[in-house]
Amino acid sequence: MAQVKSKPTPASSFYLNDRFYERLCRIAREWSTAGEAAGADLRQTCEGLLFREARLLDDGEFEPWLGLFSRECAYWIPASYPPGDPRREVSQEFNDRRRLEDRVARIRTGHAYSQVPPTRTSHLLANLEVAAIGPAELRARASFAIHTYRMEVHRTLAGWCGYVLIREDGDWKIQLKQINLIDADQGQENNSFFL
Repeated sequence: MAQVKSKPTPASSFYLNDRFYERLCRIAREWSTAGEAAGADLRQTCEGLLFREARLLDDGEFEPWLGLFSRECAYWIPASYPPGDPRREVSQEFNDRRRLEDRVARIRTGHAYSQVPPTRTSHLLANLEVAAIGPAELRARASFAIHTYRMEVHRTLAGWCGYVLIREDGDWKIQLKQINLIDADQGQENNSFFL
């Protein structure tokens, strides 16, 4: 008898509480000062994960990309420079796990008109700094340039990303990706793709 494959359980947003946001704001203030430099093995692990994340985005492999994130994660693009509290200020984007899953599903319908045709990207990461916060948490900061091409228009976005990586089910996962555009406080064009 054939087994019926069950659908994955949709992610919950209940973890987005004051404690989560307070930690997020504290991390946003501490990117340069928290923890001690990670050893070579942890740095290499972190670098590999972040480079893989960039490649998956460039290749449009959004389901495996989503698999790099923890069950309780945030993907945040502040609209201010420096970033403020996303509970009190407008963000370019603030997505939890459930919202990331919704965005990937919507792109796959072929009816996400802001991405028809899809944006082509090339993510470049540099100046990676990795700090160990404990045995199960790493924080990383990297400068980025994202070259995009869509409908005969080439653009470049630049800034720095902050990442929190945690150990989950034996693997390193991205718990937070904070994308800090150098022009975050200025009007933006169609940034409906994943940065």
